[in-house]
Amino acid sequence: MSTAPPPLPATAEPPSRHFVLFTVGHGISSIGAWAQKTGVGWLTWELTHSVAWVGTIAMADLIAALWVAPLAGAVADRSNPYRLFCLTQTLTLLLALLLCAATASGMVNMYGLLLFAVAESTLQGFNQPVRMLLNGLLAPRERLSQAIAANSIAVAVARSLGPAGAGVAMHFGSVALVFALNAISFLAILGVVFHLRRWIDRPPLARGAALAGDVAEGFRYVLRTPEIGAVIFLALAFSLLARPFSELFPAFAGEVFGGGPEVLSMLMSAQGLGALLGALIMLRARSSRALARSVLVTGLGLAASLLAFTASTALAIALPAMVAAGLFHVVCNIAMQSLCQLQSAPALRGRVVALYGLIFRTGPSVGAFLIAQAAHWATLSALVGGCALAYGTLLLATGPAIRRTGLYSAVPAEK
Repeated sequence: MSTAPPPLPATAEPPSRHFVLFTVGHGISSIGAWAQKTGVGWLTWELTHSVAWVGTIAMADLIAALWVAPLAGAVADRSNPYRLFCLTQTLTLLLALLLCAATASGMVNMYGLLLFAVAESTLQGFNQPVRMLLNGLLAPRERLSQAIAANSIAVAVARSLGPAGAGVAMHFGSVALVFALNAISFLAILGVVFHLRRWIDRPPLARGAALAGDVAEGFRYVLRTPEIGAVIFLALAFSLLARPFSELFPAFAGEVFGGGPEVLSMLMSAQGLGALLGALIMLRARSSRALARSVLVTGLGLAASLLAFTASTALAIALPAMVAAGLFHVVCNIAMQSLCQLQSAPALRGRVVALYGLIFRTGPSVGAFLIAQAAHWATLSALVGGCALAYGTLLLATGPAIRRTGLYSAVPAEK
């Protein structure tokens, strides 16, 4: 039977190599996750050739998060992070194996695929806040922002290698092979977390209080803390208006560019390349003021990149525009996530990052779903371009009000 690791001194600071190792393990697992995301998107298109169904599968994030996210942050604060992380990852691995078996046997249909998407989103909803908190547990306080950037680099690499690998696997094998490879990739992060157990297997921060009270306290904290509320508002605008384009890549590949899995793979890989470049830029430590300015500048850059992407049906223009969109997207995300963690109180950090995660996960799903439904009356390019224009306009219009919240001069909270 597994036993708890020996206790650490109260003042112990983890070596920097620990968050690097965690980032590598998460990166390998993320390659499989992005490969599976590509496979699910293409399988949806193959089964239906419907933009509406592609948007509906994306909407599964919202269906799960509506009940998971309000609880996930409080559960993370009330749970042993090691055990919660291992439980959610193991269950997601088993779910990938089930999807692989159903697809290989020809038993998969759209309703089963939708059920899978809801179940996976539920598990990821409980996993996301505890994974974000593990960055803080495994990184020295002064390197927290670099740990977030390093984790984003791992995801950016995964966004390039995962879709590319999925395209190869689907071309030479089948979409079921993609799902099998994703299941195998979970072994990397589970092995790393077991190796680092001594630093993350610890009692929960919250004990004894009612769960509903903890959830409500998290929302009250955001509402009464102007600088945190400002970040959440910016994340909401970003997720609803600027972020939904990647969920619609299968429809762009098939309808706008007239291609197949190889075009889908190129679009997602181009975004991943830009995201990697953006994360490398963010490896340098930045003040809260610089991070807040980055949100505005890169948000405007993202809007401009999406306008260029939707203005042409030529891949020679669309792919460079998508590289730029990936760069601005990830810099904006790192800046907002860093502000959430650096500005929030430690006892409530799990609930703050859970709310941020809720917005970041479900906002794009809502946007993609609405765009997909509106595609009956307007072209996909016009709709995504219109949302990008609205996002840029909103940033310019609300900039002065955001400045008055104190976000640009806020002092980071203690770790």
